[in-house]
Amino acid sequence: MNRTARLVSIALALAGLAISHNAMALEKVRTYTQTNYPGFVQFAAKELGLFAKHGIDPELRFFPSGAPIVQAAAAKEWDIAFLGAPPAVIGSSTLGMVTIGMIYNESAQHMLIGRPSYVTAALANPGSLKGAKIFVTTLSTGHFMTEACLRKLGIGVNDVSIIPSDQTASVSAFATGQGDLVQAWPPYTAALLERGNQVLCDGAQAGAKIATVWVSTRAFAAKRPDLVVKWLQANGEAVDWIRQDSARTTEMYRRFMAFAGQTSSEETLEKTVRSVMTAEPLKEQVKYMTASDGSNSFMADMYESIGLFFVRNGRLKEVPDFRPFIDASFLQRAIRQP
Repeated sequence: MNRTARLVSIALALAGLAISHNAMALEKVRTYTQTNYPGFVQFAAKELGLFAKHGIDPELRFFPSGAPIVQAAAAKEWDIAFLGAPPAVIGSSTLGMVTIGMIYNESAQHMLIGRPSYVTAALANPGSLKGAKIFVTTLSTGHFMTEACLRKLGIGVNDVSIIPSDQTASVSAFATGQGDLVQAWPPYTAALLERGNQVLCDGAQAGAKIATVWVSTRAFAAKRPDLVVKWLQANGEAVDWIRQDSARTTEMYRRFMAFAGQTSSEETLEKTVRSVMTAEPLKEQVKYMTASDGSNSFMADMYESIGLFFVRNGRLKEVPDFRPFIDASFLQRAIRQP
């Protein structure tokens, strides 16, 4: 082998060692997330190389809802996860999960939807809602929103018939003429409205505080706070990227849908991406998780109201103090550190 060949061989070997070293240097943060639109942030962070940039292998696993993620927490199968608020409340109160971020304020995204004639009649005379058959994903954010909307309209939960159903089954059954109302969240809301249905009430109109959050197990947050901070930085940069350009976010979201085995019309996709682009930057997340005047933060108030919902529905015996389970310090460090 001549000198040039030897030098090339050495250079390639060194490059291989460098790649191997960099791969080994990535630290694992077992991340559980979901296939609905807030889970897109973690997908984008990985696709854009932002986790790797911060030295993290996220070992992403996706689920259709938060329930199996909470169940997996008991077996210590993950370190950080994305959850809707109700699963986070259950996880905080029973498993000690720590809320480390709030990715979406989505009160207005949760809707109670009906056929036009039914909605018109119900708004003119809310009493006509008595006896309504409502498809609901029970003990979920949507169920919490449904109760709040009924209260706003002066209707008791015992005055209606709640039909337990997951989101896909609810939309399918409603499309065949079953039920009077359906509780939905994106992208199912867009699909329902695209068919000419109308919104009777949404979470914002009902005054319901609804958010999706990032949580860590207490053990991981205590043992590796540095990785929690880096994980937040990677996702924060993904949020910034998502918010900057709707066209490129739409194209990335198409990839997410293909990955999750989802399809939609262009109209539904456009509406979903609008929701996706409302992701909260890290600095805004801190505001939701802290209160400077001694009162409860938005997050603590939300958890308390959802806790009361679970008490009413027999899932909790009492409402705990959620403030110890909300820790904005990781976000604050993620913002300060370069």
